[in-house]
Amino acid sequence: MGNGRDVERKHSRSPEGPAPQPSAAATTEDAQTSAIEAASPGAVEEDEFEPSDYDEASLAESTSVGSSYRHGRYPIPNDETEQNREDMLHAMMLEVTNGRLFYAPIGDHPQKILDLGTGTGIWAIEVGDQYPSAEVTGLDLSPIQPVWVPPNVKFLVDDVEDTWLNGDNIDFVHLRNMIPILKSPVKLLKDVYENLKPGGWVELQDVDGAVHCDDGTLPDDWPVLVFCNLMVEAFAKLGTTSHAAAFGGKYLEEAGFVNIQHHTAKLPYGTWPKDRTMRLVGLYYRTAAEDFFPAMGAIQMPLLGWSQAEMEVFFAQCRACMRDDSVHAYGLMHFWSAQKPPSTT
Repeated sequence: MGNGRDVERKHSRSPEGPAPQPSAAATTEDAQTSAIEAASPGAVEEDEFEPSDYDEASLAESTSVGSSYRHGRYPIPNDETEQNREDMLHAMMLEVTNGRLFYAPIGDHPQKILDLGTGTGIWAIEVGDQYPSAEVTGLDLSPIQPVWVPPNVKFLVDDVEDTWLNGDNIDFVHLRNMIPILKSPVKLLKDVYENLKPGGWVELQDVDGAVHCDDGTLPDDWPVLVFCNLMVEAFAKLGTTSHAAAFGGKYLEEAGFVNIQHHTAKLPYGTWPKDRTMRLVGLYYRTAAEDFFPAMGAIQMPLLGWSQAEMEVFFAQCRACMRDDSVHAYGLMHFWSAQKPPSTT
């Protein structure tokens, strides 16, 4: 099996930069409060849920799932398994976005880019390669980033929720898988706003923590659905919001941003889709979910009174249900990008 970076690299370098951006659209409060439902793509391919013949082993063989990621005091362990999971999710996101690293229309020659919660630094490294004009800085609580990086990329150890010491006059700030683990997303986004240059952009990339289904095949007692509902309760005990991704637009608006844009991407729980790329995405996502269960068993589930034996049985049920191709369930990734108003002077 090859290095996971091989999969990531094939998408990350585009001589033309990000693809053309859609026009900006402001959000409303009503749209935010129903964001999880509203964000689910309405158009379903006619044959999306038809079973298809394929060899899952060969699908996995043609893919590599990478290495290394995240957090210190945040509610996810920072061990090698978690680092592997996060790099694998990076490869998955490049598949599901057709190679995009972000959607914000930052132009061709940004000067300063900041990656908050950079983890292994894989996103920052890819962006540094794509934008040699930019000074790219990645921040994280853990010094787990590689030593050999592009000359325009550097990494610092810092708490992104602490006093802002991350520079100013920034063109673009990126946060992935961060909003659900923040105690005060709006406070951090206000810090970002104050330190962006006029006209600068921020982008939030997070899964909404819900289970979606378009064709009525999802049972009410599906174990992964039960697990996601438990996470809402567990994260709340820690002062965070597991489904915060759905409210990214609301947070951005409260922080003063304008030109709020919203994109979503389906992440199948398993290899049930007919489309080969989505099967690959589903394989990534299922594997990441399987690695995520024990991480939650270490911190969140005990908060809800679960014993180790109970967790092991439940997680086995979760793994098994994602291999049932008759249930067409998926998670939803949200991409919220927004702009600091350009200077009027």
